[in-house]
Amino acid sequence: MNYVRIGSLAGVLLLCGCQTPTPEQARLQQPVFQGQSTRTVPQLSDCIYRGWSTTSVIARDNTTHTQPNGSEISVFTWEDSIFADVSPRRKGADVKYFTTFRMAPEVMADRQGVVERCL
Repeated sequence: MNYVRIGSLAGVLLLCGCQTPTPEQARLQQPVFQGQSTRTVPQLSDCIYRGWSTTSVIARDNTTHTQPNGSEISVFTWEDSIFADVSPRRKGADVKYFTTFRMAPEVMADRQGVVERCL
């Protein structure tokens, strides 16, 4: 059963791959979710990374990684199609959660839920 789900997800990613915006293009749009935390940038990004890399929704995703950029850290998953930008603020960190395309509602809700729980 999981093989069917993985195959379906791979097919959707391949079909959308030609038209999928890049993370840079996604950042030009409103984030799907944004929030603030009293955690530091490394603490918040690590929490999101651990949540995304240790839980599965449709299938296990082994593409979760972080990318530092100055004082900001971005956390990516699902082949960079879902990501969170974590940046410093006066007392803690801001997070903006983006997607490059709309995935299955259960995937979107789960990944956003991880971000919200980390705040």
